[in-house]
Amino acid sequence: METLKELLAIGKQYFDSKQYAQAESYFRRVLEKNGRYADVLNMLGVINHAEGRFSTAVEFFQDALKLNPHYTEAILNLAVLHNDLGQYQEARKLYSKLKTSKIGSAPRIEPVLSGKLSNLHADVGDIYRSIGMNKQAIEEYKKALILNPRYLDIRTKLAAALRENNELVNSLKELKTVLRSNAKYLPAIIQLGITYYSMGKNSEAVKSWKKVLAENPENENAHMYIKLCESVSGYGKKVKKKVNRGHYA
Repeated sequence: METLKELLAIGKQYFDSKQYAQAESYFRRVLEKNGRYADVLNMLGVINHAEGRFSTAVEFFQDALKLNPHYTEAILNLAVLHNDLGQYQEARKLYSKLKTSKIGSAPRIEPVLSGKLSNLHADVGDIYRSIGMNKQAIEEYKKALILNPRYLDIRTKLAAALRENNELVNSLKELKTVLRSNAKYLPAIIQLGITYYSMGKNSEAVKSWKKVLAENPENENAHMYIKLCESVSGYGKKVKKKVNRGHYA
């Protein structure tokens, strides 16, 4: 029979790898032995939020805060959940518990907490996008970027979600914003090529993917997309013909 410590360790391993069903099974066994673990209650709240069991998630976060009223992660997780449910007043009450700047100045969440909130919104966005709910994913990514506009990975995810929602011009705009900040950010260049391809701009798409290969010749995605573009559009054949004509002239 596993000890309480072993149950916790195994449950956290499953949780960290996002194998939530297995993690939940172990955490519930922990609660059966000893219910006074705020971090276990918080993780069960995260699992139920991810699985769409929102009322149960709220209960777990609240139970965690009964044990530890200053448990920052549980406060943040519950605030994000209330915000996602449109319960903005409840979310604001929780935000007010977080440490802010001096009295009399405008409330400001500290950078570490702001980063945590951004990543939580992005994680929820990833879940929505994975099941094709692109409008909801876009909203979550935008919430994350309001808190931290410089998170290039989240802005790149926003661009992909916009494209999948058929907002190609907006997708292009977000990707160009990323690349103005970091012209060599390869995930954004890959996505730029995909957006160009979706717009029917095959030559621009191939140029983008070749930029990726110039930085990383082993990038499998870039190779695959160029090959796909050439086979579907005949782009590569057109280039070869022009080269041959120039060679034999």
